[in-house]
Amino acid sequence: MLFRLVYHSRNLLRRKAVAGGNGLMSIAKAAEQNNLQLGISGALLFDKDTFAQVLEGDRLKVTQLFIRICSDSRHTDISIVEAKSVTDRRFADWAMALIPNPAASPLGPNFISGDAVVEMMVEQLQNSDASLRVAVPVW
Repeated sequence: MLFRLVYHSRNLLRRKAVAGGNGLMSIAKAAEQNNLQLGISGALLFDKDTFAQVLEGDRLKVTQLFIRICSDSRHTDISIVEAKSVTDRRFADWAMALIPNPAASPLGPNFISGDAVVEMMVEQLQNSDASLRVAVPVW
């Protein structure tokens, strides 16, 4: 069963994440190693204050990964926006796409729905400079 989990959290990396610092690159490297093995795809939208992440894959594997993510000290105040079965992957070509969030699209605890978050990420991914994205094709 294909499952999608969407959550947001408070970014503790602050300016490092926005500048593409080592903290954010270590997230990308961990995603490359872990998500490929687990068959998980997704995207991480970030700004200096907030992370929003989508994880797609087998329900048990996504849940186990999310439990590990919750213990990561690079963020806090984790809130699940949506967790549901889906028919297809929206980030099938990415083990984890890193998407810088423009100031025009504020992130925060006011997400309306998981689908709205996913659509915002897909749009940002399509419009972002390829040099700002870290791609790990998986399927």
